[in-house]
Amino acid sequence: MNKPMSIILSLSLAAPLWAQPASVPDTSAAGALGPILASRPVIHQALTIDQAVEIALRESPVVRGSAADVDAAIGRLRAAQAERLPWLSTNAFVSTGNSASVMSTPPPTQPAAIMALPDRRFTDLNLSLMLPLFTGGRLEAMIRQAEALRRASDADLAAQRQTVALMARTAFHDVQARRSLVDVAKARLTENEARLKNDQARFQVQQIPEYYLRRDEAEVAAAQQEVTNAKRDADLSVVQLKTIMGISPASQIDVSGSLADPSAEFLTGLTRQAPSMASGGAASTSDDLSALLRLAERQRPELRGAEERLRGAGHEVRSVRGAYLPQVSVGVMGDWMKMGGDPSQTGTTAALIASFPLYNGGQREARLREADAMRRRSEQDRQEAALQVAQDVSTALLNLRAAEQNVATANAGLTAAEAEYKAAQLRYDVGRSIVAEVLDALASRVHAQSDVVQARYQYNVAQDQLLRAVGGLPAPATR
Repeated sequence: MNKPMSIILSLSLAAPLWAQPASVPDTSAAGALGPILASRPVIHQALTIDQAVEIALRESPVVRGSAADVDAAIGRLRAAQAERLPWLSTNAFVSTGNSASVMSTPPPTQPAAIMALPDRRFTDLNLSLMLPLFTGGRLEAMIRQAEALRRASDADLAAQRQTVALMARTAFHDVQARRSLVDVAKARLTENEARLKNDQARFQVQQIPEYYLRRDEAEVAAAQQEVTNAKRDADLSVVQLKTIMGISPASQIDVSGSLADPSAEFLTGLTRQAPSMASGGAASTSDDLSALLRLAERQRPELRGAEERLRGAGHEVRSVRGAYLPQVSVGVMGDWMKMGGDPSQTGTTAALIASFPLYNGGQREARLREADAMRRRSEQDRQEAALQVAQDVSTALLNLRAAEQNVATANAGLTAAEAEYKAAQLRYDVGRSIVAEVLDALASRVHAQSDVVQARYQYNVAQDQLLRAVGGLPAPATR
């Protein structure tokens, strides 16, 4: 007697080209999990894929962390700009003793005040104003560097948003695919249950041997187990989608729509967006790749970020070189003082202060060497980013082409498997074949149906990965 046929349905979630490593939560703070989960939004609704992406971009801690980096960059820019503005401080000295001394105000107050204290009771209150006049371009370069790094942070945020959008779309497609596999498993169970019922009637009139009936019962049990496993996998995919979206595990969501079939208009529409795209004639794979690379050059935020970091590194070099030049400031101080035994005094002082660095032990040379090395490193990072983008686009295009072919192949295989199963069922019904033949044909059909789901899933993911590769993945602004 043949053993019961068991069909294992599997669907691998394709890892995005730009997937981020999973972070390990810090469990040192007791009771942290509950408050964090309680702060996550609870959603009860059916979602389209665009709605899922929008929620992920709004709620994902990854995106919010990148947005905080942008705010930090804005703060650094404003701090650099403040270096060029007037600085004002008020300082007080109250002293007593039998020896004169010199003391300064504590850091980080600027402008600082240095006071010669007498050998008796002394009180002083002053107001100091300081404004830089010339810094050899040092402050201007610092500001431009901060501006470049702020734009780089914007690019990083855009890249992170696109990565999260890709992860959300991939997880959404995974839910769609796994639910389709549930339908495949249910269809197999229905077929086996119907066959068992028919064979029970045929066994009663001794048209089939008993082991046919026992084989049917084993197949029903195996099919029921596969339905259970398929439902579990579908539920797990929903859990993953909720995690990527950044919503509470208590949310009850449902996905709408189904996996899309390949469309020739997708790639055509994408390449038409490329600048300077030649028209006329059928486009080859090489033509498509060239157009997509031009599109990625214009749209990929990683390239913008690398360019801005290189620009910022160049300004850092100019800022360090500015320290070699004279530093000139203007200062004004208003002062009130009272010395023990003497009447109080008031007065004002204005000064033009210039300093020229002569020697500091080689510190400036070392800083200049460091800044120039970082500039060269930024140039290499930009080249690496360009090569990575080219690889991403090439890989995504090849995956899309293969996915298109796989869908066509899987559909052809399903057509053949359905015809084979139908013929085997007819032969079995008229007693011209054994039950193993029809069960093998059913298993082939189930495999073919699973292959179609897998191929369509891979095609949908390949579409999204190509959009991400060229920097065109839909990512509506929510910040």
